Amino acid sequence: MKKRQTSNLVGVTAVLRIETILKMKKCNLACLAITTLFSTAFVDLHGQENKAVELDDLVVVGKYLQSDQINALKSPTPIDEVPQSLTILTSDLMSLQDITSMADIADYVPGIDAGQGEGHRDDILFRGVKSTADFFVDGVRDDVQYFRPLYNIEQVEVLKGANALFFGRGGTGGLINRVSKTALIGENSTGYTISLDELGEQYFDIDANVAIGANVAFRLNAYTEDLENHRDFYYGDNTGFNPTLKFELSEKTTVNVSYENLDHKRFIDRGIPSENGVPVKSLAGITFGDKNDNYSSLDADTIRLSIDQALDDSTKLRFNYTDNDFSKLYQNLYAKSYDSAAGTVQLEGYRDTTNRSSKIYSLDLIGEKKIGTMTHKFVFGLEDVDTSNNNDRFYMDTDNLDNNSKGEKITTNVTNPLSISPHNFTTEKYDETKADLSVSSIYFSDEIALSEQFDLVLGGRIDDFSLSVKDVYGNSGGSASKTDEEFSPRLGFVYKPQRNVSYYASYSESFIPKSGGQYADLKGSTKQKTDPDVYENTEFGVKFDLDNGVALSAALYSSDAVKPTGSVADGDFAVTKTSTKGMELQATGNVTDNWFISAGANIVNGRVPAEVAEKSYSIWNLFKLDDKLSFGLGVVHKGDTIGKGSTKLPSYTRVDASAYYKIDENMRIQLNIENVTDRLYFPHSYGSGQVTVGAPIHATLKIVGRF
Repeated sequence: MKKRQTSNLVGVTAVLRIETILKMKKCNLACLAITTLFSTAFVDLHGQENKAVELDDLVVVGKYLQSDQINALKSPTPIDEVPQSLTILTSDLMSLQDITSMADIADYVPGIDAGQGEGHRDDILFRGVKSTADFFVDGVRDDVQYFRPLYNIEQVEVLKGANALFFGRGGTGGLINRVSKTALIGENSTGYTISLDELGEQYFDIDANVAIGANVAFRLNAYTEDLENHRDFYYGDNTGFNPTLKFELSEKTTVNVSYENLDHKRFIDRGIPSENGVPVKSLAGITFGDKNDNYSSLDADTIRLSIDQALDDSTKLRFNYTDNDFSKLYQNLYAKSYDSAAGTVQLEGYRDTTNRSSKIYSLDLIGEKKIGTMTHKFVFGLEDVDTSNNNDRFYMDTDNLDNNSKGEKITTNVTNPLSISPHNFTTEKYDETKADLSVSSIYFSDEIALSEQFDLVLGGRIDDFSLSVKDVYGNSGGSASKTDEEFSPRLGFVYKPQRNVSYYASYSESFIPKSGGQYADLKGSTKQKTDPDVYENTEFGVKFDLDNGVALSAALYSSDAVKPTGSVADGDFAVTKTSTKGMELQATGNVTDNWFISAGANIVNGRVPAEVAEKSYSIWNLFKLDDKLSFGLGVVHKGDTIGKGSTKLPSYTRVDASAYYKIDENMRIQLNIENVTDRLYFPHSYGSGQVTVGAPIHATLKIVGRF
């Protein structure tokens, strides 16, 4: 026991010494190299006495870097039994690739693309459908607009196609579900990650699990980061704290309790102007915003409770309760228009706040039963959502007159930095709304094994969506309320002629109420009187596991959006229908014992949605040279796109590289280099004056260990 305590103390001391290094505000490649030498010195001490907990080897064995089960469908489901395209990224894979955000995930997952999100929120396009709300944690909706961290995530599941069955409204082109880490009974371990970026970014997280008796465990995940990047004025001070408890009350009853607090503040950068529909490359080094007034902040508190009760060997009840409170603020200046002849830029700006609290309950009966000659894997569930949402907006004030105007602008010469005239975001209030949302849902799904080779998947969901909006300030179209009742079906077929091959076909629907993914208003008669937008997804695909461990999949999809539009006096609204058709290809697994790949491609046929490339692909490779040294190589290609504001963004190919050195069984050091060729590229835009500038070549040193 004394020896174990001593080894843990050595490990803690090492972490504290490395944390001291994190206090440096700037760090270049030389800095990273020096840090590596220092860390190696006490890594040896760290590994000499503690061999009880070992860091996962870089040898890709079994499912270390890949998962063959998805949890978003209420119970762990093998991928080959799911009649739709999906991608799973494990925490190990994301760590090796240095994936830290939803935008990073979009780089390496086919069928989804990252938008700018105005510099303050996750903004993902799922098969061309833009969403700021189709994000979930353990299957529970997480729809506030912010940048989601990954410090406490076991795996990320990206489901493509309409997904209302288990998730309700939204999920029209797809969704992202994060599976959170929970306490582990009978295990004592502490893991940590320390990261230093050449541009000055610093990151530290800890993952500690403690067994408390035979049937209770406690786990703590926490992180802190000091963001920096290639853009002037950029900063971010973010922390997260997530303790969890697991109780095994009996062989049949398990309880998980979790609390999470997020405290975020960061600079908002909305990019550079375009001219004649293309980005102005000469302006790539200028930040078009205010050093002090472009920022967003988030304070979030979430409590989660889940209870699993086994009814027999093959049936259980699961109760979930989530209570969250979010306070979000963002304010910013951004380029509205650019005049190259005059050498001037026109800036607009505003301040927006959101205060949202939700209580979400669900109860699921999950089981597997044989009835006659057929086996049924089923889920029957109920969900209730009660949300309160308050929004207000202040536009930029330049004349100190409270005239409820949103048209005030600043015109300034284009210099670096910009010379911005006096303004404020607290006197020009334009609108305020208070919304109450109530959603009641009932759903069912049944996977029926008609034979050893043929499965039929049936399901449906009924949602009663009731929204009431109070227009406090009078500029949001007036107070209004609306109730929508929608049925969302799902039908799928899975045919397995061989153990390692499955063919599937599926049809599914989802809907978006006229309030959209957020609840700021029900402005206008169209929103108040028309039915929700309905999205229909038809998909055919094949999934094939090679003998060497590579999992291949291909999917042909058609996503149709049916939207009531216009305003007709007698209520007979026009209906528009748009379709997006395409093909997704994926390959994940071991080509050889020492070569792992994760690759994907998306090809759009016919109409190409805004912010989506007709052709895009990515591949990431991990090569193991010996027991100590491995290398990684990634390529991301995105074809020409039309961003918001009809801005033409040229195609680009970005090359990423990495190296990994395993010091001992308890620690590795890795170096990730992004954009090896130092290419200037523009990944997305939010308007003609808001084109994102991609990062130049930069390196990140990461130390991953356990004690």
